[in-house]
Amino acid sequence: MKKTLPAFILVFAIILLLTAKVAEAQKVVVVSLTRTNLERVAADRSMAPWLARGSVGLLNTATAARPAPEHVYVTLGAGSRAMGRESSRLGLNSGEEYAGFSTEEVYRRHLGMAAESRILHLGMAEILRVNKALQHPVQPGLLGDSLREAGKVTAVIGNADTSGPSREAVLFLADSNGQVDLGSVDKGTLQADALFPFGWRMDKQRVWQSFQSLYPQADVLLVDWGDLARLDEYRTLLSDEVVQNLESEIYEDISWFLTRVFVELAADDLLILLLPVPPAGESGAGLLGFMAVMGGPFPPGGELTSATTRRPGLAANTDVAPLILDHLDIPVPGNMLGRTIGYGGPTDVAELLQMQAEIDRIFQLRPPLLRTYVFFQIVIVLGALANIFLGIMPGRWFVAPLLGLLTVPLVLLVLPLYTVSKFWGFVVTILAVVIFVFVLQKTGLSLKHKFAAIAVPTSLLLVLDLLRDAPWIKASVLGYDPVSGARYYGLGNEYMGVLVGATVLGAAVLLTLLSRRRRMVLPALALYLFAVLFLIVSPQGGANFGGTVTALVAFLVTLVIAGRFRPGWRSSLSLLAVLFAVAAAALFVNLRVPQDAQSHLGRTLALMEDDGWQALQDVASRKAAMNITLFRYSQWSRAFLAFLGVLTVLFYRPRGMLRDVHRQYPDLAAGFLGIIAGSITAFLVNDSGVVAAATTLLYAGVPIILLTLDIMDKQVKNTAEHK
Repeated sequence: MKKTLPAFILVFAIILLLTAKVAEAQKVVVVSLTRTNLERVAADRSMAPWLARGSVGLLNTATAARPAPEHVYVTLGAGSRAMGRESSRLGLNSGEEYAGFSTEEVYRRHLGMAAESRILHLGMAEILRVNKALQHPVQPGLLGDSLREAGKVTAVIGNADTSGPSREAVLFLADSNGQVDLGSVDKGTLQADALFPFGWRMDKQRVWQSFQSLYPQADVLLVDWGDLARLDEYRTLLSDEVVQNLESEIYEDISWFLTRVFVELAADDLLILLLPVPPAGESGAGLLGFMAVMGGPFPPGGELTSATTRRPGLAANTDVAPLILDHLDIPVPGNMLGRTIGYGGPTDVAELLQMQAEIDRIFQLRPPLLRTYVFFQIVIVLGALANIFLGIMPGRWFVAPLLGLLTVPLVLLVLPLYTVSKFWGFVVTILAVVIFVFVLQKTGLSLKHKFAAIAVPTSLLLVLDLLRDAPWIKASVLGYDPVSGARYYGLGNEYMGVLVGATVLGAAVLLTLLSRRRRMVLPALALYLFAVLFLIVSPQGGANFGGTVTALVAFLVTLVIAGRFRPGWRSSLSLLAVLFAVAAAALFVNLRVPQDAQSHLGRTLALMEDDGWQALQDVASRKAAMNITLFRYSQWSRAFLAFLGVLTVLFYRPRGMLRDVHRQYPDLAAGFLGIIAGSITAFLVNDSGVVAAATTLLYAGVPIILLTLDIMDKQVKNTAEHK
């Protein structure tokens, strides 16, 4: 026993050392192909097999500017939407010359410090300065800083040089001092080729030799295969046949390189094939990038997702840095707004291409359809107002068009327009609205019943959709835009306004129709309103804090007026208690959920822990700037102003008309006041406030006009009968 004990300890120690060695050996290799897309790569016979070897996903490529290399690579390195400058291309090897001076001399001139690494970025000072002006957390070089602090070694191989340096990829791994530990980004990885764009192409043998030399030393290694960028920039001067032949040659070289790299990697290493920059001239879903991740927890035939998008098959470029850090067991900094990428289930490239096509159909349909919708809102609403004063035609002629305006958001929620072309999207939408209104008119219901037939289903279906992770909203023209990436999940501002407005209108009209059972109906409706409120604020539901404030104001105003609360210290304390309870619940829900499940409110609160009140000031400034921009240029601002103008006019003329509406329909009037209050709140507290304000106000403006026309028609009819 005494003899076997030392042997057992020795074996145990060897196992521990081997385990530690394996853990230390975890590496990440990124092969970046700029200026190409999934469709081209999937169609190439050399590259298609590689897409089946890992988990794949589309990639939002949005930055703080446009999806060009000078901005994309800064964004990748910051883990937050960033922007670059012309100097973004100035990543050089030490020993190279720039403007007649050595790289080290220029670097010291720009950064004020001595060079300590093999690769130096000469534009980092300018890039840091320009990103300080952005109104959200951005730290260029944050990925590089995090890797350096953790003792990890970085390396970059290759470039996209054309007539001059194009080495923006260095910014992916460069730290905030503009340094990458190892690598070769000079022309040592290129070979002269007179038949290739700009006379240079990647020398695959030299790239492979550089990889073999650097792989044992580096923990994160980036290969910038710049041939596709050179080809894309030169494409207009080449015949289609030449382009196809060159593209095939490039993909064969990349496949040759990947084959050798794949053999070298350990089982826990990650190999990331990244398409971060779309080809020039792309639009719509063509701006989406792509990535395939092989190794580690990413099996072949899988799809990627992240907490940023909460959408299988889609991640954001800001998520790549957290993925790398998470794989190396390095904490993700709070100022890195991206979330780590994970496995989202089985899929294949064909499904991704179909998903991309569906996103593109909605992207192409959204601007013309919404412009048309807003145009008709303005024309019909102002036409109805003019008719109130001029009496050009019977008011009943405006009933169907006005009801159609209320119906559009409901129709756009349930119609699968992502399956049809832009033309048929228009046709199907118009037909659906016309049929719905025609059936509604043929029922012979009163206006109150018609309001209920539109508002109640709209509210209930939106609630149902949010409880199911919003599949209808995600595919709706009034839903999200994965291309711009303003929002990927929860409740966007368009449908937030619709939900608040339709919910209040539906509650008010039900209270009117069921007035005899008021004591039972009012508490039930109050419970529903607060259930909707908590669904809007929930990170797993609406995840919309601005919408929560909007809904809270709209719902409370409606309940206070409809409930005929008398002003006093008790009622005031009760309202304050409700406000405090809602705010506390919102904070509790968002702070208690895991970081990857937090909504924008949760992330803002987390940032406040690091940056204090400055984080809140940045959010407020960003929302104000966005509102000013949208108010100047968005078509929704015109609809919002049209409704405000009509309501203002009706307040004064015809004299006593709104008073008659209030007298005949007191509960509806309470709802209208709640919607107006909510609309104003939406404008003030949301970053796209004018959009939410317009869609909210729709559910007060249209019914008020319809009721006014109805009262006037009855007055005219009564006058004629008395004569």
